Amino acid sequence: MDIAIGGWILVAVGLLLAFTGTKLFWLAVGIAGFAFGWLVTLALFPNVDPVAGLLAGLVLGIACAVVAIKGLPVIGMALGAVLVGLFGLTLAKLFFDNNVVWNVVGFIVGAVIGYFVVKLSLDFGIALVTAMGGATMVWNGIVEALPDLTEVIATIAALATFIFGFLAQQAQRRNAEQTDAVA
Repeated sequence: MDIAIGGWILVAVGLLLAFTGTKLFWLAVGIAGFAFGWLVTLALFPNVDPVAGLLAGLVLGIACAVVAIKGLPVIGMALGAVLVGLFGLTLAKLFFDNNVVWNVVGFIVGAVIGYFVVKLSLDFGIALVTAMGGATMVWNGIVEALPDLTEVIATIAALATFIFGFLAQQAQRRNAEQTDAVA
């Protein structure tokens, strides 16, 4: 598989996550597992074939979606930990030249922050971390698909994904609350 195709898959899945995270919670958890498996495989083993990262992502994504469907309560906090952890991993890759130790540190710091964001406010936290996770996937996907392109464009696309994804999820939540209030 061409790495550019993998990058565009990340962009598409990231957009889906950013805009539907709270509405389709089980899918958000599956996407988070997919992204975790794929991006962590590529970050910890930079020379591995992208197909191995894709397969790791698919296996972990399916497993996470099944766990979410079963309704385990801790899964929301785990979702926050994984998605913000991936954001921390991406920042570490960017600022520390893909150093494995800093990648792990970045992921752990992000994971702790993401866990507490969701724990403190479940609905708001899930909307925030899924928008952030989707934006992170968009950034990574664009950088993989178009390596010669300046990272500024990927950053602008990721920021737009985060802002509009979060706002769309908040609007969906308000609409659902108004519909419930009327019913």
